[in-house]
Amino acid sequence: MSSSRAVLEFNYDISCPFAYIASTRVEALAQRTSATLIWRPVLLGAIYRATSAPQGAAGSASDVFNPTKKAVTGRSMQRTLRRYQIAYNPPPEHPRKSVNALRLIHYVPAHERPKLSKALFRAYWVEGQDVTDSKVLLAIAKDSGVAGAGSLTEDVFSDPVARKALEDATADSIARGAFGVPGFWIPGATWVDFNGERKQGRFYWGQDRMQFVEATLLSLKKGAETSAPPNLKSLMPRCIGSNTLTEKVKLQFWYDFSSPWAFLGWTQLERLRRTFGKNLEIEMKPFLLGILFREIGTPNEPGASMSEAKALWSRQDHADWVDYWNDVNVQEGSPDKPIEFHWADEFPIRTPTVLRCALVDPNLVPLLYRACWEQNAKVANEAVLLEILNNGGYNGAAILEKASTPAIKNQLRALTAEAKTVGICGVPSYRLFGKGSNGNWEGRGSIIWGQDETNVVEDLIVGWDDERSELVAEAGKAEFGTARTNARL
Repeated sequence: MSSSRAVLEFNYDISCPFAYIASTRVEALAQRTSATLIWRPVLLGAIYRATSAPQGAAGSASDVFNPTKKAVTGRSMQRTLRRYQIAYNPPPEHPRKSVNALRLIHYVPAHERPKLSKALFRAYWVEGQDVTDSKVLLAIAKDSGVAGAGSLTEDVFSDPVARKALEDATADSIARGAFGVPGFWIPGATWVDFNGERKQGRFYWGQDRMQFVEATLLSLKKGAETSAPPNLKSLMPRCIGSNTLTEKVKLQFWYDFSSPWAFLGWTQLERLRRTFGKNLEIEMKPFLLGILFREIGTPNEPGASMSEAKALWSRQDHADWVDYWNDVNVQEGSPDKPIEFHWADEFPIRTPTVLRCALVDPNLVPLLYRACWEQNAKVANEAVLLEILNNGGYNGAAILEKASTPAIKNQLRALTAEAKTVGICGVPSYRLFGKGSNGNWEGRGSIIWGQDETNVVEDLIVGWDDERSELVAEAGKAEFGTARTNARL
């Protein structure tokens, strides 16, 4: 990789709230990494149309969510806004057509686009202005201080150069793998994808993947292809800079062996135990994810309902997280076994018996998880499962016999019912509890869904309040080791 100044292209549509969040953070990221930032808006509806998004070209991504998932993701959105102290007052009609606003951004000189883009984001997501009104758009441009905006007329919205620029930007983002916004394109990155193919140019999606964007840009800044920056874990922003835990806290980890994402979440539990010490209690909560999906209206294999572009990105995203957590492990002195992930040949994995075995003896969880996602074992086959248990030093026959008893089956059913009752929509999910004044466990914060939000979990463990705290999330706020790493990000 070249040691010259890296380029970061930021793709966005002002009609996306997550692109709005990213717009408040991307300039600081570019400054930290000494990257040249290019603001290049794209038309989200056209991306949805080109990638056959399930919500349709005119919809919002959450349109296809079931009520439980909407509730969990809605709370996550509010939590993110609070963590970054972002003003938010969404319009009653959403999404609103933004094509003229985006053409206007492409019409003005490139150096004026950040100023105008931020004014338009604020008009849409804070001020409640009607960005579908051409006169309103021209007024926003004038008030933003864009040079020459006072003399603009509605002719700019049909300007052929601006129209073509928006079309080209959208087409480029689709060709790079975009299925939504915000998107981040790093043309100078040379990397190896999950299939082992070497590629030039790196695409990331989502404001919640900006730590990967930053890691890649810092690697480019260093000018070393296989070297990632120190303190990789600290790129996931924290609100609280201390990991000192002075009181007992309980963390529930809700999981099913069938999820490769829950597997990644499980690999980080030991790190959490080390980080927070004996005052952190982790309670394992296995349940039947497929039954929950059926109850709340989620496809048994959620990936099958994604667009092809998003499914491909998800596969690469999982590989990125495997690399990320392995690199964090190296930076912290390699206290844990490296993750040797292998996609299961038979997916989704049928796990009722495996889950019941974990209820019989929770010490089996590491053995069973690695069998599922590192050894590609066909754990749904009872003969294979028996061999795994015996080879692990257990009395496999006795465990399987107990796992088939009514008591264990009823326990698994009860946990699955509890998962639905408390509002879980997928795995891994985390719930935090602290000791109340009466000595009983009391809930702390809302459900956290996804292993990619462990920084939020860490803040909740040490007392961050996701409804009242005014502490702002900052990269590098928590202190971590600085050992070398071999990241591919």
